[in-house]
Amino acid sequence: AGVVSRDSVRIALTYAALNDIEVTACDIKNAYIQAPSSEKHYVICGPEFGLENVGKVALIRRALYGGKSSGADFWKHLRTCMHHLGFKPCKADSEIWMRPAQKEDGTDYWEYVLLYVDDALCISCNGRNVLEMEIGRYWDIKEGSIGPPKIYLGNKTSQVVLDNGVSAWAFSSSQYVQGAIENVEKYMREHNISLPRKVTSPFSPPEYRPEVDVSQELDSQQAAYYQSLIGILRWIVELGRVDIATEASLLASCMALPRVGHLNQVFRTFAYLRQNHNAELVLDPTEPEISAHAFPREDWSYSVYSAVTEQLPPNMPESRGYGFKIRTFVDSD
Repeated sequence: AGVVSRDSVRIALTYAALNDIEVTACDIKNAYIQAPSSEKHYVICGPEFGLENVGKVALIRRALYGGKSSGADFWKHLRTCMHHLGFKPCKADSEIWMRPAQKEDGTDYWEYVLLYVDDALCISCNGRNVLEMEIGRYWDIKEGSIGPPKIYLGNKTSQVVLDNGVSAWAFSSSQYVQGAIENVEKYMREHNISLPRKVTSPFSPPEYRPEVDVSQELDSQQAAYYQSLIGILRWIVELGRVDIATEASLLASCMALPRVGHLNQVFRTFAYLRQNHNAELVLDPTEPEISAHAFPREDWSYSVYSAVTEQLPPNMPESRGYGFKIRTFVDSD
């Protein structure tokens, strides 16, 4: 089944805030068994099919939940539905579906529907209508699930107002982080150890480097536990905790031969998360104030770059609504 990336979700929510567009979510009910099956299945009818049908062969027309091709059947059927509704997949992420639309004042913008298996997130001024009256015409939507997103892809979502009065979407992974910490503390209590207190950084000392750690190697059970904790930290980073991205990446590079020092630093990282579990990733749509005079202008006329023009993709969609200013650093090397 189709899975939209979390980066795409964050970009879409920023686009929604920037263009003052509503965000609406919903869940498709019994998703897999609503799709036609590409396999041939049958059952021999029992009394539950009625006494007149006992012993007869019944063909299963819709996908079986748990079947090998059920996910693919659902995905293909949902894609057919989206095409029928006039949406087309984004070139950058095929699970972002886009359709040209207009606001009441005549402003052009793109309507988006982001699909994560049976979870739909709609960026549209008429989001409820798109989900309930259009997609809901072909799929059963879970009752009461249509509305502003509260939890999406493991993140608690909410709208916040920044100091400058701008409304923005925020992601919080606090629920998952606290659950992970509880499991770590349970393991540590069973081994008569505890997480450190008053931790100000994921590593101690801050200049610690896992690649030069020569402490004792972990045994097979401890190494397996270390690897599972690295998986949890990676998922926490994926949920938006970019403040531990470097530390998690460095510790992950030692998964082949983890040592006692590495495990201690993982515990310290969880102690840091315990003290800062309420951190949120806020998708600020505020236009950055960047002075062009702060960047030195280079004269490239003497080089082979003087006659070069930027080649844009020929199939890129037209620009609608407010766009983004992307800040990049380009090095000739």
